[in-house]
Amino acid sequence: MERTAGISDITISVPRLYIPLANRNNPKEPTEFSLSRETDPGKYLYGIGVAKMSIPDKYQDVVTLAANAIYELIERNDISPKDINRIEIGTESSFDKSKSITTYVIGALEKKMGKGSLKRCASPEGKSACAYTAFALENALDWVRSGRSNGSKRIICAADRASYAFRSAGEPTQGAAATAILVEENPKFLEFDEIIGQYTEHEDTFFRPDFSNVAFVKGKESEIKYMHAMREAFDHYTEQAIESGFINLKPEDALTDHFDLLSFHTPFPKMVQKATADLLIHEYRNLPRWKPIVEMIGEEPKKEEFENEEKYQEKANEYRKKLIKTEIFQDFFNEKVVGGLEFSIESGNSYTVSVWGHLVSLLVMKDKKGEDLTNKRGGIGFYGSGESSAGQSYKVLPGYEKMVRSFNLMEKLKNRAAVSLQDYEDLHEERPLSEGREFILPPHNEFVLTEVKNGYRFYDFV
Repeated sequence: MERTAGISDITISVPRLYIPLANRNNPKEPTEFSLSRETDPGKYLYGIGVAKMSIPDKYQDVVTLAANAIYELIERNDISPKDINRIEIGTESSFDKSKSITTYVIGALEKKMGKGSLKRCASPEGKSACAYTAFALENALDWVRSGRSNGSKRIICAADRASYAFRSAGEPTQGAAATAILVEENPKFLEFDEIIGQYTEHEDTFFRPDFSNVAFVKGKESEIKYMHAMREAFDHYTEQAIESGFINLKPEDALTDHFDLLSFHTPFPKMVQKATADLLIHEYRNLPRWKPIVEMIGEEPKKEEFENEEKYQEKANEYRKKLIKTEIFQDFFNEKVVGGLEFSIESGNSYTVSVWGHLVSLLVMKDKKGEDLTNKRGGIGFYGSGESSAGQSYKVLPGYEKMVRSFNLMEKLKNRAAVSLQDYEDLHEERPLSEGREFILPPHNEFVLTEVKNGYRFYDFV
């Protein structure tokens, strides 16, 4: 049998709490959050595309979220601990400068699975802002293709909590989640191609120094860098796809014509819309199909015609908005991208997890519409501020429906509890809760943080 490599299952865990930013059924109705920030709730729903922010409870952090996602993956697939070669976690929310948080997660898992059950499992932690799982996945796929896996499996995990200062521009894009991804030989779900596009550049548009619990962001500049890095990774992928003969492009073809599904890193849903428009401009401008677009929205602004970068970017943004309103864009976006935004609309930004939330949501929403995705090809665009980006592709395998229908992602989002503004702010600032409460909701059948002593964290399963 030919050896193939890919993903057999994905799980996502979310906190059990959220704070409402806007009411999707009544966008003009003020929320406690919007009133406190003196903002129209429509700004959240339509301006950035977010309705709710996921909030961890007192006993939840990136370790508990990761352990919950990994344990669900192990249980659902009846995986023996001895068959797990490595658990690798990508995060930008680590709290330890030396000890891998994966070892914390393994310690938590062994509370349920037995002491020493994962002692043969490698436990690295990695960081490339939100892009790290692209590189962990590439390594895992190469490990499988090399023949070294010998039937064993790897679990790639992403776990993050997005945190920004009160009343900052980034505050309404906060969120938290974790995902666990099962990589093995002859996968049951997604078979990955051997091409990866990548790009790296040193930038200061987003960073979180050791002394701060919140990120420092240059908002507009970060958006521009996101789009630039995504184009670069896309171009690198395209070059390799053509050189290898993996994709044969005719003069009138666009590479995106060969993808039925597209998933993106999602700091907030409107960013994905902008990035998609930017990518289509980048790809279409040298193709015959560009002429009718120009006839509809005019010529694209050229950088050399403006006296400075700021004025050029202002016009370029206006041009993207014009493209977004066209039927050409709407058809493309609605067919290949939009369904994946449901996770971020309902949960906010989860950094490294967000691209996987987009992928899972996209497959779930397509399945709910009754679409057959068997053998469809998808592309994934990873982006990490600071900055790095990557692009990978996959084929949806026969029988994928079983996996998609077991995700229960929408049910997890539906079964959360709303918190008050006061509780949100106390949880954000790690202050004691009012009325002497230890938590908002009692833990149930999940991993929990039990104690922090001299900076060291202790976990259990409750």
